[in-house]
Amino acid sequence: MTTGRPLADRESGGHDRPHQHADLRVGHEQWIGRDLRMNGFLARACAVAAAGVALSTGMVTAASASTGGVPMHPGGFGPAGSAAAREAALRPVSNRDFAGYQAAVRAGSATVSAASFTVPTLSCTAKDRAIAPSTAVWVNNYKTLSAAFVFTGCIHGRAVYFPGLVSNGREFNHTTTPLAAGDVIDMTTKVSTTQTKIIITDVTTGATVQHLGRGASANAAYIGDVAWATRSGAREGVPNFGKLAFTTCLIDAKALGGWHPRKYQRVNGSGTVEISTGGLWPGGTAFTTHYQNS
Repeated sequence: MTTGRPLADRESGGHDRPHQHADLRVGHEQWIGRDLRMNGFLARACAVAAAGVALSTGMVTAASASTGGVPMHPGGFGPAGSAAAREAALRPVSNRDFAGYQAAVRAGSATVSAASFTVPTLSCTAKDRAIAPSTAVWVNNYKTLSAAFVFTGCIHGRAVYFPGLVSNGREFNHTTTPLAAGDVIDMTTKVSTTQTKIIITDVTTGATVQHLGRGASANAAYIGDVAWATRSGAREGVPNFGKLAFTTCLIDAKALGGWHPRKYQRVNGSGTVEISTGGLWPGGTAFTTHYQNS
């Protein structure tokens, strides 16, 4: 298995196809248990290669509507934003690989993406299925990213959870640090031009994994459920996790809602919703994702 692609995909069937994206396959092959192979993080950046264009923060333009691309608008909601634009921004963007929220940040700014969640209890079948709740920051013109994530999946009929880190595209999977359903997890990804720091803390047990890496130039931050892919690159199905609540969602210590983020829902190739995303709670620091289909 390989970790999945947050956001847009060229196979999205018109649901959320960006003007340009970058593929990222990193990490190293390793074994989980006795016979489940895992490669590394595969991400596709949801980006437009144009200076000064903010990612997914506002009105649906004619260009994005005609191409199926992600709605783009510099600066998000301002005084000139219309009621129709606000309503459009509240509707989820359908894509194959991500459910949650993403917001643009000022290019090159010191950026922190942070959230907490409780590891869900999975209803597993014989089929392998997996997602990765994550906090991440796209960097260097969306060419790579840094992220904190928790593998949340069913392997041979049993639930498996472990923390993982991606630092400027290099992945570290802590398979020997098992987590358990009901554990409260804090995830933080910090990126500045001088340093990258990723931390995952199991508040319930006190276990912590972290990594320090080189600096990078931030472009956007997201919080949500990322797809997981097989070794061949095919997406894994979604495990039945019920409902997952992301709380204390902050970007640069400011409530996620204050950044006017774009909401995403994950769908399959036929457009059937696999993971739906709820609205931001009062205060803008929490939201839920909901299992719908595998």
